[in-house]
Amino acid sequence: MKELQTILGTDIPINTRGIVYLCHFYHMGEPPKLTVVREILCEDSFHALTLYSEIPHPPSQLVMGKTFDELIINLHKLHEDMKNPIWLNELAETL
Repeated sequence: MKELQTILGTDIPINTRGIVYLCHFYHMGEPPKLTVVREILCEDSFHALTLYSEIPHPPSQLVMGKTFDELIINLHKLHEDMKNPIWLNELAETL
């Protein structure tokens, strides 16, 4: 089911509570583009947060949830944002 996969197409195990996307951000052109090059799935959201905070790469993204359902809802929102030109422009401004 595509709804239960990462942006790179990896099936998400039901015990996953955090996903870190390592990304390249192309913001010099129009429109800006965020591309996931690697992903890390974690069984613990705190572990995902720790990994994210220790990666010195600002375009990387993090999604977490207390439950699998919450994680999937938040992941779908992130996937939508990653295609949204307004969100991408705001990301470019913050970087």
